[in-house]
Order: sequence, then structure tokens, then C-alpha cells
Amino acid sequence: MEGHELLAKMTRVAAPAGFEQGVMTRLAAARKERARIRRANIRYAFAGSTALVLIGFLLLNPSLLQKEPTLTYAEKEALSVPSASGKRVSSSAPSSLVPVFETMDYAAEFRNAQSQPQTVYILEQVSDVVSSEIIY
Repeated sequence: MEGHELLAKMTRVAAPAGFEQGVMTRLAAARKERARIRRANIRYAFAGSTALVLIGFLLLNPSLLQKEPTLTYAEKEALSVPSASGKRVSSSAPSSLVPVFETMDYAAEFRNAQSQPQTVYILEQVSDVVSSEIIY
């Protein structure tokens, strides 16, 4: 090997006083700095992952986005229950009965019936007794 031959021809020089001690001190300081940086990186990674989980929970949790439902006049009337004395008592607690409302666009229904034979539909209440429950 040609490197060893060149090394053998060089003269040896003594190290300055305190050189070894200075190198060892700098090595220890560098190790401490690397450990400090590693701990800081772990803290930042933990804080970032915690923030990401919290943001994901807030954005993807549907129960936080639900608003308190506002009832229309018709829904309030449907939820009020007639008592034995004939007065209507409003119940704020949810009951097992669910009022069913279906909006009808009668103009569209009439326009769609133009291609069919002319038929008149009369909507009227057939019975005097109102059903207490509608089950679908």
C-alpha cells in the first residue's frame, strides 16, 4: 500500500498542550447538543401529532356540528298532545310518535297529469276520527 510508505517518511510532531483535553471536551459538548436537539425534535413531533389528532377529531366529529333543531309551527302543533280535559299540552320530551309531513307541489302534479286522460283528484277527509298513530 502506497499510503503507508508516505506515512512512514513523515516526521512525528508532538501535540500542543491541552489538545487531547480540548478534543474530548468538544466531543462531550457535541454529544449533549445532539441529545438536546433529539429531545426537542421528539417534543415537537409529539405536539404536532397531538394537534393533528385534535384537529381531526374536531373536523370529523359530527356531534359537534349538529345544531339544536328548530321546530316549525306545524311541527310544534303536531308534537302538542291533547289532554283529557281537551287542552293541548306541549311535550318537550321526544315521544315514540313521529309526525310525518309531506310537501306536495300540486302545480307539478297537475302539469304531469296533462299527458294522461283528464282526471280530477278530490282530497278530503273520509273519516271524522283522526288516527292516533301512523305506522309506515
